[in-house]
Amino acid sequence: MGRLTVYVTDMEAYRGSRAEIGAEYRAVFGKHFPAMSLVAVTELVDPRAVVEIEATAVIP
Repeated sequence: MGRLTVYVTDMEAYRGSRAEIGAEYRAVFGKHFPAMSLVAVTELVDPRAVVEIEATAVIP
């Protein structure tokens, strides 16, 4: 059980990279699909950052 919130500064770039992102996602998570939200933002705290991922996990 867990969830991810992904913040991106360029939604078009994200959409254009979905195949590559999906392949990496499956390599890390396998068949586990936590709840996920994708949020477009105008900027992140680090001006060089284009993606920020917030993760919450429950470990029994």
